Parts: sequence; structure tokens; C-alpha cells
Amino acid sequence: MVRLLVSVRDVEEALCAARAGADFIDLKEPADGALGALPLDRVAAIVAALREQHPALRISATVGDLEPGQCAEILARVRRVAGCGVHYVKVGLWPGSGPQAAALLDALARCRVSIVPVLVADAGIDSVLVEYALRRRAFPGLMVDTADKQGGSLLQRLSLSTLSNFVATVRAQGAMAGLAGSLRIQDADALRALGPDFAGFRGALTVGERAAALDARLVRQLRRRLSARAEVHAPLPAGA
Repeated sequence: MVRLLVSVRDVEEALCAARAGADFIDLKEPADGALGALPLDRVAAIVAALREQHPALRISATVGDLEPGQCAEILARVRRVAGCGVHYVKVGLWPGSGPQAAALLDALARCRVSIVPVLVADAGIDSVLVEYALRRRAFPGLMVDTADKQGGSLLQRLSLSTLSNFVATVRAQGAMAGLAGSLRIQDADALRALGPDFAGFRGALTVGERAAALDARLVRQLRRRLSARAEVHAPLPAGA
């Protein structure tokens, strides 16, 4: 079964997503970029509410849309976000960043934090960067996402063979593979065939714009679509 990651911006949305069947709760500000960060006090409040009412759910949070060259600031934000009690901290890797992205991955690998690098892949997946990240053997998962949320679903931009190769490459190294990027409810069938460990959604689960309020009915509908013809997946890596 493809596990459902839902991005939320406050306590109300987090509890809504949890009750409607989300497997992962992702904390970010959809109005502030692909990986827009929430204020730390709000992150801490959401974590506290989920711990009390849905303690089994995994929680991730983003550090914001920062370029890999801003390594010191990224590391500082990673530490602050991790201090709020989330399970995973998501850090973006932007296309064309080359050596800076590799240097950032090296620095992140030395952190005592569960970090999920997110490759921004509007125009394709940097396979060299994927392999470099996997060789660090320090990250519980890798994810691809898109920055331009008006440019169509990830599945419209990249071929199924490209996405399938990414999933297979990541999972072969014992890490989780995640897909996101303006995914639609009608993408559920293709996502089940691709078999990522989780798929991230936001805009498809709101009535109106991506920054509009979450709709529990749409979350439940998507959960059912992703659960159809469930397949057996590898367990989470140790400590995940």
C-alpha cells in the first residue's frame, strides 16, 4: 500500500488529516513556496496535538526554500525544527546546484537528525545526486517534488519509467522513496503501480487553491484510492 503523506499548516488541519486516514503528517506553509516553513511555535503545537491524539503517526516538517549554498542557515534550521519533536526534517535540493548540493548532503549526513532530502525535479531527476545521497547511507528516505505548482502533476512532467527507476534505486538501498508534486487524486492508480513508500499531497485535498483549507472528504477518498489492490512493501528502515 502506498502510504499517504498530507501537508498541513496548523493543528486543525493536522487533526483533520489524521482522522481521515493520513499515514504521514507533513508540516509546511503551502503559500510560501514548495517547501515553505511554518513558524517553530506552530510546529511544536501541531506535534503536541498529534502526540496526544494520534501518537502512532509519523510527522515531518520542512525548513523552507533555501538554496544549497546556504548550508549554515539550513543546518541551523534543521536543528531548530528537529527540536520541535518531528520524526523527519525535509531539506530541498535544487536543480543545477551541483557541488553545493553534494557539500550540503555531506553536512546533513553528519547531523544526528533523521533528514529526508527532497530533490526538486520539475525538469527531471538528477540521478547523480540521488546516487550521491544514497552512498552517504545516512538518510531514512529520499523524495522528489516540484517547485512550480501550476505546471501540472509530477506524473505529467516525468515519465513513469523515470519515476519507477527512482523508486527502485532508493528502495534497493533500504531507504524510503517518496513522490510529490501537484499530485492529483486521479494519479492514485499510477502511484500504486509505481509503488513508492509514500506519496505527498496538498492541493488535491483542498477546495480551491493549494493554500485553501484541507477537505477531510477528499483525504478519505484519496486514502481509499491508494489502498485499492494493496501491495506488500518493505518495512520502514530501523529507527524510522
